[in-house]
Amino acid sequence: MHTLAGGVLLLLVGAMLLRPYLGSRLANLPTAPVQTLTHTPPARPVVVTTRAKPTAFSPLQEPVQTPWPTVSPTPAPAIPTRIVIPAIGVDAPVVPVSVTVTIVEGQEYTTWAVPDMYAAGWHNTSAPPGVPGNTVLNGHNTTYGEVFRDLYRLKEGDSITVYAGESPYTYTVSSVLILPEAGQPIEVRLQNARYILPTEDERLTLVTCHPYGSLRYRLLIIALPDGADRGGKGEP
Repeated sequence: MHTLAGGVLLLLVGAMLLRPYLGSRLANLPTAPVQTLTHTPPARPVVVTTRAKPTAFSPLQEPVQTPWPTVSPTPAPAIPTRIVIPAIGVDAPVVPVSVTVTIVEGQEYTTWAVPDMYAAGWHNTSAPPGVPGNTVLNGHNTTYGEVFRDLYRLKEGDSITVYAGESPYTYTVSSVLILPEAGQPIEVRLQNARYILPTEDERLTLVTCHPYGSLRYRLLIIALPDGADRGGKGEP
């Protein structure tokens, strides 16, 4: 019993003696650094936005506006409506006429219709009055009012006025042509027809048959606008 108590006492004394030694030794031990875990988010891309520099604008300066182009209306052609020939007492309406197809010696040819009344017929593919080209008017000399019965009496220098509505176009007779027609070879008739074809100059051509009551000849009156050069006398 005394031995046990003595051992315990010896242990307590030993512990008391060792405590300062252990404390000094533990104090000199190296201390491990404390690591703090932190979360750093990934760097976000930097977007640089470049803005255009505003243009200086003066409040006294009006914006420039481009006007819409102006389109001028195309004038309507001057369709002839009346013809006046004082030398032979003609004052008649003018109406448009078109071509018809006829067969001559087995071949088809076009001929112009003629008004079946007291009126002149304007070839609707010929030039309107007042512009470069050949303005062609036809008319009967025997039937349907005989509008061009006395056309053969015209002579160079006589005046002809063609109206388009209220607008007058005045011409002076330049040539009077009487050409063989009926019974002639087709080549001759086509040669006569060249006088009613389009031309580069401005002119008026009147067409009828001759003499009265006959188709034997083709009578053509060629007139040029007042003030035009008459050196060629209306030759095609």
